[in-house]
Amino acid sequence: MTLVALASIKGSPGVTTAATAIAASWPAGRRVLLVEADPFGGDLAPRYGVTVTGGLASLFAAARRTLTTGAVWDHVHELPGGLPVLFGLTGVHQAVANEKAWPVIAKALAGLDADVVVDVGRLLPHLAGGVRDVLDQADALVVLCDPTLEAIVHLRDALPGLLAVMRGRRLLVLPTGSSGYSPADIEKALQIAVGPTMPDDPAAAAALGNKHSVKKLERTRLLKW
Repeated sequence: MTLVALASIKGSPGVTTAATAIAASWPAGRRVLLVEADPFGGDLAPRYGVTVTGGLASLFAAARRTLTTGAVWDHVHELPGGLPVLFGLTGVHQAVANEKAWPVIAKALAGLDADVVVDVGRLLPHLAGGVRDVLDQADALVVLCDPTLEAIVHLRDALPGLLAVMRGRRLLVLPTGSSGYSPADIEKALQIAVGPTMPDDPAAAAALGNKHSVKKLERTRLLKW
């Protein structure tokens, strides 16, 4: 099974939206779990008006005792449509308080009988908040980046550290937005694999954020991407 982490270096280029879209579009026949591991807190529960009785917080509590890989599913909810999600923490204070439990959690996620898409949000200095433990288990890291000069410069400066952490595993950059530098320009500047630009699709993004519905969401530009 595969664990893919999505992150950003600076700003809010849409990591949660991208992670949700990717998990929702996962190949049929493969079980997938979406995990909110952003140290600043999860967004999906408030967006969907869910009262969380499980989620990452209760999984941390379980990890203080004995955590088996299969027990992760006891803390998972489902979004409308059936996408399994492990809701995130309420804020950075919870992330700091539970940071030492992350090695156990990350290994359990990597050992699941499912593919795992993890939203780690904006990367903290030294990959704090459990992010380093997630990346240690990840098969791939996808970094979203606005196609602006300043965002590309910030990413360029962070790349050596990220490449060292990934140790030869896949690292892919995904540009966001409808204007700016092209994927080819960014790839030439960074000398790293750059995927197709995440489309600016407000209607699909709003639907994924439970702000309104869209007929045939799977046919939107975002979900096709």
